Amino acid sequence: MNPYSFVKEEPYKLYINGEFVESESGVTFDVNNPYNNQCFAKAYKGGVADVEKAIIAARKAFDEGPWGAMSDKERGQLISKAGDILERRQEEFACIETLECGKLYMSVLHYEVPMSIDAFKYFSIKARCIEGKVVPCESGHLNMVKWYPHGVVGEILPWNGPLMMGCQKISAILAAGNTVVVKPSSMASLSMMLLAEVFDEAGFPPGVFNVVTGSGAVIGDVLVKSPLVDMVSMTGGTDTGKHIIEASKDTVKDIALELGGKSPNIVFDDVDIDEVVKWARFGFTLNAGQVCVSGTRLILQRNIYEEFLDKLKVECESMTPGDGFDYKKGVNLSSLISKSHASNVWKYIEKGKEAGARLITGGIPYNDEELNKGNFVPVTVFADVTCDMDIFQEEIFGPVLCVTPFDTEEEAIKIANATDFGLAGGVFTKDIKRALRVADAIKSGQIYVNTYFSKGIIESPGTGWKESGLGVAGIHKYMISKTIFFNMVDESYPPA
Repeated sequence: MNPYSFVKEEPYKLYINGEFVESESGVTFDVNNPYNNQCFAKAYKGGVADVEKAIIAARKAFDEGPWGAMSDKERGQLISKAGDILERRQEEFACIETLECGKLYMSVLHYEVPMSIDAFKYFSIKARCIEGKVVPCESGHLNMVKWYPHGVVGEILPWNGPLMMGCQKISAILAAGNTVVVKPSSMASLSMMLLAEVFDEAGFPPGVFNVVTGSGAVIGDVLVKSPLVDMVSMTGGTDTGKHIIEASKDTVKDIALELGGKSPNIVFDDVDIDEVVKWARFGFTLNAGQVCVSGTRLILQRNIYEEFLDKLKVECESMTPGDGFDYKKGVNLSSLISKSHASNVWKYIEKGKEAGARLITGGIPYNDEELNKGNFVPVTVFADVTCDMDIFQEEIFGPVLCVTPFDTEEEAIKIANATDFGLAGGVFTKDIKRALRVADAIKSGQIYVNTYFSKGIIESPGTGWKESGLGVAGIHKYMISKTIFFNMVDESYPPA
């Protein structure tokens, strides 16, 4: 298989109002492979005029087009059809996502693409199952609560999982009855630009789905500030989220933010160490640590501390970096997304050294000419990390683990909650009562017990606590409720 055979020779186009178009400026940007930083494609870069056209198209499609007049069943059928088309083209999408994001091909092909397809299938049915409720109220009256689409949604996507996260969010947006303008990351735009072909082939009405590339400072800002956009959803860094909150003040639109994390992974001394070492490594090295819910703070009971660290060192050093397509060579550690991001991760590694954390493994650049062309950072583990260190407090977003010892359950919980983030967390113990107590006490929106990472991303989405997010998750994130009161009594009058 030649993954480059799926790459278009001409620049990838924006998708606005049911048409593939060049940007108004005609400017293109390079799309690089993080494995070697070589340009393998070009795409048009959108600007203010492009996103404004997309917003108008989405507004018209919601207010005047056939989308709003369709039944939930009809919208669900179109969403399901899009899933069928994506399934037919899954190898193509897996190759493009691997090339653009530096991922492991087999992981994309056998997990991320199937999960993307499943999102369409799930929400195609969910579109027909959006229920309201009847609430008890005064005698002689009926109180109904119904859910409605917001209208036009601006969806700002991250670069670490654009296809899977994009499909999950877009299918939910459309199932709720909204139209959407998608702003993919400038570092990972192709899968969303390619997804436009899926919606086009499926026969979605013009303006329902739009994709505009460009910088967040330009495209994202217009989406947030436009009075024609009813809601904005963003997945990304906490600083960007704070900017969106500030920029949305004049329109007071609904915003939903899925932000950063610095998730604790607590390991008690009653576990099978050999088994949990593998989970701990997996919890912070998936996608080279570029996962928002990664368990990047290992909180380890003191009486198994050194034994666990010794085995974790061996486990981490067994990982093989390289081209994500070289799975037959055992490659299981992918590249970071860019040189600039890798440079930022290296700065944190140096901070850890300067702060006096004990370096267990990694922390030194690879001595390999081929790897040095890309953005590789070796799996790095710091021990004896204290709560006041930057590497403990701040999101690094790379394969870097901070390990902190504890003695008591209460101390473990205190350490777990000692950051401004509250996205996820893990607990490993054979004591179910303790597991329940600790899971309940961790101030995060998603907790894994004796496992790591969600086993129901679509069915049971997590929400960010503290500075890790704002707004609910799932399809209701993209909807708004209305309460309706009915008078059922003949000849009733207002009170005197």
